[in-house]
Amino acid sequence: MNDSDQEISVVVHFTAKPGKQVELLKWMKGLLEPTHKEPGCIRYELNQEIENQAAFTFAEKFTSHAAFDAHVKMPYSQRFGEQLDDLLQSKQIRLHRELLPSPQKETSSESESKDAVIVIAHFTANAGKEQELQDFLQTLVAPTRSEPGCLRYEVNQDLSDPATFTFVETFANQAGFEAHCATPYVARLFEVLPVLVKDQYIGLHKRVRA
Repeated sequence: MNDSDQEISVVVHFTAKPGKQVELLKWMKGLLEPTHKEPGCIRYELNQEIENQAAFTFAEKFTSHAAFDAHVKMPYSQRFGEQLDDLLQSKQIRLHRELLPSPQKETSSESESKDAVIVIAHFTANAGKEQELQDFLQTLVAPTRSEPGCLRYEVNQDLSDPATFTFVETFANQAGFEAHCATPYVARLFEVLPVLVKDQYIGLHKRVRA
């Protein structure tokens, strides 16, 4: 299989300009239903940061890079893009390949409780520490997926910046997330971060429905 035929995970961060949060949210919600109907769409989820209500993150997955390109060219995506200069204070788009994909079939977020906690985290390795960081982050996947409160736990590598790794995580509720944070392997993560990582972002979110 060519790289271009592999699934692609996309994480998009948008922060609304002051006073534009409601309008931005309306436009983003309008993308959900039509995008879910695209043949190449596996996942298209909108999340709002808990601590910064003006910040939103799309967690997306498409069957291939071509499918993502087709999404970007859709009329509703184009209309949304035309509004961004007026609505956005900042944006960031990251395309990834998933490391250690789950053998389980992708499940719909519609079955999640409203109490679900979504975590999006980016870690960029210090120079020369890229492989060591990747190896360590991958050790977190299997034990976390076995936690009773974990619904999704994925680690991805940025296609344009292979030193950056992105987690897309969903926990059933706050208690499940807190139980995850209390595990010895997460404690070890925070011990090694100062050595392996130069930049990081960890954002807690709630799911936004259409």
